[in-house]
Amino acid sequence: MFKGLWSRMKSFGKRNDTFDTESLPESPVRRPMALNRKSSILCQLYEKKHFTSKEFRRLWDFYDKDGSGFLELSELDRFLRDLTEVTLGEDVDEAEYEKFKAKIMGLIDDNQNGKLEAKELSKIIPTEENFLLAYSIQSQNIGAQLSSQDFLEIWVHYDKDCSGYLDFTEAKDFMKDMLKVNSVKVDLNNVTYLDTFFKTFDTDDNGVIEIDEMAAIFPVEERFTNALKQRKRFTKEEFDRLFDEYDTNKSGTLTPKQLPKMISDLAKKSKANLTDKQVAEISGRLIQMFTDKEIPRTELSLIISSNTPQHGVQFKREMNEKRMSILG
Repeated sequence: MFKGLWSRMKSFGKRNDTFDTESLPESPVRRPMALNRKSSILCQLYEKKHFTSKEFRRLWDFYDKDGSGFLELSELDRFLRDLTEVTLGEDVDEAEYEKFKAKIMGLIDDNQNGKLEAKELSKIIPTEENFLLAYSIQSQNIGAQLSSQDFLEIWVHYDKDCSGYLDFTEAKDFMKDMLKVNSVKVDLNNVTYLDTFFKTFDTDDNGVIEIDEMAAIFPVEERFTNALKQRKRFTKEEFDRLFDEYDTNKSGTLTPKQLPKMISDLAKKSKANLTDKQVAEISGRLIQMFTDKEIPRTELSLIISSNTPQHGVQFKREMNEKRMSILG
């Protein structure tokens, strides 16, 4: 949806370009803008087709003066006014600014909290392919944690074949992005270094990185990491079979009432020997994590089931052979 939005925004400078703003409330009168193009970092970077990770970080830090991890109040106003100037030109009145502001916020303020997060801003700033950058900015604030939804977005981005684990090829992309974000000065094409790095994540030495292993290195909210503790009990195959039985209307979701029953049945079929109390605790964590809404199949599967054999000697051999072929 947002691909190419930056280049499309550049064309808004033509006065015959309009926004669909009929439903917007009238804006209060403010004094006209007086922006100095040379002082705006956004203006300085405007002609670039892609920002490097360093440039995006420089841009973010320029506007996020208090280091909160959000652009809000005067920070947000300054960014939006600079963005208005580089897209519509310097001679913009307040009415045009308010329309532009409403349109942009409607496009990128996903949670509609009136603030901008780095990951929201990255939708319109054409940053080089480093998916972790915006999330790393968000998590560097004191006490900040990634939400389960943020973490799952990261996981799904790198698990390109939706296998439920990262093989060495997928993990290589993740590790390169992570090294860039943390400004580690190494040769990112040095596969020997990447192999060593990979082994630090692959804690159970089965030749792949699983979701709980990745979660261990991110500041993810505790209820999510607690929920992941159960995943080795259930196989993906058992999960899929039972989910199909419970998902009678084929919606791809379960209700909070269905979940404890499914967890209980899953425990029995997999001989996990869970007590009623344990089933209630596991279900409660999951229901809380999904905030009492319908629970989607994909996310639930990632959290409570494993697609790798628990004692898979053959699986481990195949994954390591694949890794060694890449290493050459």
